[in-house]
Amino acid sequence: MTRLVRFRVLDGIAVATLDAPPVNALSAELRAALWEVMNRIDTNADISAVVLMAAGPMFSAGADIREFGAPLREPSLPQLCDRIEGCDKPVVVAVQGQALGGGAELMLAGHYRLATPDARIGLPEVALGLIPGAGGTQRLPRLIGAERAMQMMMSGNAVDAASAQRAGLIDGVVTGDLGSGAIAFAQSLVEKGQGPRRARDRRDRLADGQAHQAAVDAARRALQANPLHAPQRVVDCVEAAALLPFDTALAFEADAFERCMAHPQSIALRHVFLAERKIDNALLQKKGTTFLPVEPMGKAAVQRLRKVWRAAAEHLV
Repeated sequence: MTRLVRFRVLDGIAVATLDAPPVNALSAELRAALWEVMNRIDTNADISAVVLMAAGPMFSAGADIREFGAPLREPSLPQLCDRIEGCDKPVVVAVQGQALGGGAELMLAGHYRLATPDARIGLPEVALGLIPGAGGTQRLPRLIGAERAMQMMMSGNAVDAASAQRAGLIDGVVTGDLGSGAIAFAQSLVEKGQGPRRARDRRDRLADGQAHQAAVDAARRALQANPLHAPQRVVDCVEAAALLPFDTALAFEADAFERCMAHPQSIALRHVFLAERKIDNALLQKKGTTFLPVEPMGKAAVQRLRKVWRAAAEHLV
C-alpha cells in the first residue's frame, strides 16, 4: 500500500512523495498510504518537519472521479486534509506542474506551501457541478480573502505560481530543484523554531466582517442570472467561513457538497466528463485540457449531437 507514497527521512526532515502515475489521483489506496505515512511521522521523535511532494510532471489532478457515487472508503479526502493540518510538526507542501481540485485542497492543508515557477493551482470542481469538499471553501478564504477565493472557485480557473505568491496562497517559488529547496525551507523552519501554521487558525483575512459580507453580496448579485447550482453553494460556504466556527463550517461545506453531488446538473456534467474520455480518438482528440472534434468525422458527429446537448442543458436548467 505504501508504495503509492514513497517515504524517507533526511537529517530529521521526513519526505513523503506521492507516486501514483500518471496524475497522482487521490484514490482510496493513495489516501490510505499517505495516512499511514503521517502516522509514522507522528510517532517518530527523530522527525522535526515534513515535506509533502509528488513524483511526475504534476502534483495531483485531485480526486479520482471514478469513485464518485461509490461507497466511501476511509480515510476520506476531508479526513486526510484534517490529518495533515493537525500534524504537530511543520508540513511543507511542494507543488510542481498542476495542483487541481483535491490536490489543491491537500496543498491548503499544509502549513507552508512552495511551488515551481510553472506550477498552476486551481479548484475546478464547478465544471463538474460540485464545490471543493475537503475544506477548500474554508481554508482558501482564510489565506487569500473572500473575493479572490470566490473568483478562483466560481471560475474554476487555475492561477500561476507568481499570482499565487502575490495573493498569499504560497510562501515562495523555487527556481531550482523543488525537493532540495523544500527540504532546505523545512530545515530553516526547524532552526528558527517555527512550528505548524494552520490555515484553520487564520482570521486576519476574515477580520473585516463588512468587507467579507460585501464580497459575498457582490458575488450573489453577479450570479442572479446564472442557472448553475454549484457557484451558489460556493458563495454560501465562503459566507459561512466568517460566520461559523471552523469545524461547523466544514460540516456546512460537507452538506453543500453532498447536495451538489445529488443535483441533476452535477450528475449530467460528470457523465459528460467520463464520456469524453471514452470517445474514439478518430472523433475527438484531447488538446491540453480540452477536447476538440477531429476533421471531418468528429466535426460531423459533434454537429449531430449539438441539438441533443442543447435540449439536455435546457432540461437541466
